[in-house]
Amino acid sequence: MEARRISWFDDRGLIVGGVGERHVPFYAGAMHYWRVPPAHWRACLRQMHAQGLTLVETYVPWRVHEPERGTRAWTGERDLGAFLDAARTAGLGVVLRPGPHINAELTSFGMPDWVLAEPACQARTAQGTPAWLPAPPRAFPIPSYASAAFRAHVRAWYAQVAEVVRPFVGDPVVAIGVDNEAQMFFRAGAYDLDYHPDAIAWFGPERGDPPRAWSDAQTCVPWLKFQDEYLARALGEFAAMLDDVGLGGLARFHNLPPGHYQLSPLGAIQRAIAGPVGIDAYTSRAQFRELRWRAAALVGKAAPLPLALEVGVGFFPWFPPLDAADDPTRERDHLLTLLAAGVRGFNLYMAVDRDRWYGGAIDARGRLEPHAKWIHPLLAALAEVDWPSLRRTAPIALVDTRADWRVGLASSALPMTPVVAEAIGLGPGGAAELGLDSAAITSRRWQTAVCRALELAQVPFAIVDEHVSASELAKYRAVIAPTLDRVDARLWATLHELAKTPLPAEARPTIVVIGPGTPTRDECDRPLAAPGPKRAGRLKADSLDDLPGLAADLAALAELGDAWQIERPDDVRATPFHAPDGTTRVVFVTSDAARTVAATLLVADGVRGLRDPLSSEHVRVERGRATIAMAPHGVRMFVVA
Repeated sequence: MEARRISWFDDRGLIVGGVGERHVPFYAGAMHYWRVPPAHWRACLRQMHAQGLTLVETYVPWRVHEPERGTRAWTGERDLGAFLDAARTAGLGVVLRPGPHINAELTSFGMPDWVLAEPACQARTAQGTPAWLPAPPRAFPIPSYASAAFRAHVRAWYAQVAEVVRPFVGDPVVAIGVDNEAQMFFRAGAYDLDYHPDAIAWFGPERGDPPRAWSDAQTCVPWLKFQDEYLARALGEFAAMLDDVGLGGLARFHNLPPGHYQLSPLGAIQRAIAGPVGIDAYTSRAQFRELRWRAAALVGKAAPLPLALEVGVGFFPWFPPLDAADDPTRERDHLLTLLAAGVRGFNLYMAVDRDRWYGGAIDARGRLEPHAKWIHPLLAALAEVDWPSLRRTAPIALVDTRADWRVGLASSALPMTPVVAEAIGLGPGGAAELGLDSAAITSRRWQTAVCRALELAQVPFAIVDEHVSASELAKYRAVIAPTLDRVDARLWATLHELAKTPLPAEARPTIVVIGPGTPTRDECDRPLAAPGPKRAGRLKADSLDDLPGLAADLAALAELGDAWQIERPDDVRATPFHAPDGTTRVVFVTSDAARTVAATLLVADGVRGLRDPLSSEHVRVERGRATIAMAPHGVRMFVVA
């Protein structure tokens, strides 16, 4: 029997049922109850509510509540029920994240040692040995999500959580996370893991033995595709367990770790858990451009709404600080960057400070820290404009083409996990720089070039999954699918369908752009049966090194007017957001310049002025133009008057 729906996501946030349905904007703040003295819970929660947050998000750590097999520790600072009572009194909904993996800078990422010590629970390397993660404060054996023994332990853990939470379901508990940062525990190398017998059984005898080193694409790429299936299937089974223990009526979600948008199968996980998949964001100011692109992929792929489920406020102590001590607005601009890309819900991590962390917004006694004074005016502004109802029009879709990317990972010359390879910046191809197939590097360069050219042309865009349907792509004015000699066979069929789909006479056909090459092979290097789609444009090969020319070509596809464009300089751009009635309510201005600049914004007819709700500055509009001062790599939000 399907669980009665208690809460669910729509394109504006959470809907909570009960006596009358109510919308709850997803404006959350993280607080770890077991790390804060219970005497201070109410003060911290009241401060969160006073800042305008609607939800408190917390992990429920398995290792804290069941440190030894058969023990149950739910009293004192671990009294989750008392914490939920306090949250309800403070007027906050609660978002729970019971793992099994929670990270949270806990030993073994919050999983009990007694579970991970069982050989039957351990993921296996290509050599058949246990796979370990060297994470502070000490390394631990990675669990196999395919392991029947591990999943049995997880189900028992979920049942234990449900016993405590069941009286609070719907009030105040309104959402639940399905695991955390599913990316093979950051060991996502092609032949790193999981060779557990249960995982090999998932792979299936019809596909043969899984490869343990690079040989050819037809043999190895199916194994990489299976790794995406593995994560989606495992999280789908965790979601089914939550149903089984009585928590199935809650809205659920998953969050992906930081990293390039090609690293994780967002769409597959989303379908498996029947809920949105969001991202975690911890980004230095110098990397805001890459954050925008990652957010553009979230907006293009996430349904029904894009969520940033960890937006860093402070940082964990294993790494150096993200921002300089003299950059007090980096965290604010970090969130503004996500909002400017179209993110409609977020979780400030950490809202309340705790151990193994520094720089939270609120101290453990409930006092707002000076560096977090931007939170209240921003949330007040979001409430004023009804942020969840606003939309950013994106006429262009860029397809995340992954065929060459997979071959690059499969043929990697070094056994380095892609997460590490991306983090150390090997080159324009990211982790594909280590691959033996140069097409993987060129493919990533085309993804980056199209993003940069669209921004130079001031064309809003979304990055979409290569397995998106033709009907979804038909909503865009143009679809760009950078291709060389390989393409995902399913995407190729979709592009053919899109190019030939008859549309109503009043509708404009979607322009399909491929290239610079016309693929002849699928993602496994097998011959394609169909030639290139008819009625398709083509990227010019020399555009890879001619961004202004590429920008001019792409701008012509979008057919945008002058309103809400930046007249000068080129490294500043504006993004307007519209209310349901079509009126522009908010515009974000973003600078990639490394120096302070004065930007000239072309404003729509009838607009008298702009107001910055964070600085209270009013900007006059004269002759259809507004002059806006922008700090280096700065981001500003304006309410349209």
